[in-house]
This record gives sequence, C-alpha cells and structure tokens, in this order.
Amino acid sequence: MSESSNGYACEAGAQDFTATAYRDSKGQRWVTVTGTCSCQTSGYKLKLALASPLLVPVPEELHVNLTEDEPNGPVLDVITPTEVESKFKISDEVERVVFRNRNFSVEIKKE
Repeated sequence: MSESSNGYACEAGAQDFTATAYRDSKGQRWVTVTGTCSCQTSGYKLKLALASPLLVPVPEELHVNLTEDEPNGPVLDVITPTEVESKFKISDEVERVVFRNRNFSVEIKKE
C-alpha cells in the first residue's frame, strides 16, 4: 500500500467537505463537518479532531486535523470513497473550518 506524494493514503480537499452551523435547544452554536475522501484502498477509517490551539488565536477559525486509521486485514485495492463526520461546539465568531494538517479550509454555512 503506497501513500500519495503528500504522505496521506486518502485524498481530501475543500471540495470534499461541507460545514453547517446550527443552534441546539439551549442556544449553543455547533458545526457539523461532513466529507467524503478518496482512499487508496478499502478499510480506512477517517476522524476529525480539534487541532492544538494556535499561539495567536484566530476567533473566526475552527482548526481541525483529518486523521487516517489504516485498515486491518485484507482490503480491496481500489480507490474507495470514505465518509467522515464530526460535530464541534463553536462560538458565534467562527466562520470557517481550517483543516490544519491538510492545508485547506471550508466556509461554514450559516444556520
């Protein structure tokens, strides 16, 4: 199993993700980040997690990392669409989600 030139087995870009803000019944603001990446084989598990805080915070941005868990056992050697979704509590100032380890961002759709 080989990795792509950027070191990742699953290709991901801004065109593959959406971020939609909403408010819960308590008035707290959340964002659901959803995407489908193209992985080099079947069996990959993708996760979105908060990235470590910036030294100089940017209130308009939520920073996340997209991580890959390699498959266990036999896999199909075929490009496989792989979905990922996570929810994050955000402040009213947040306008975009920055995928820090992938070098792209997605604007948040307003609620």
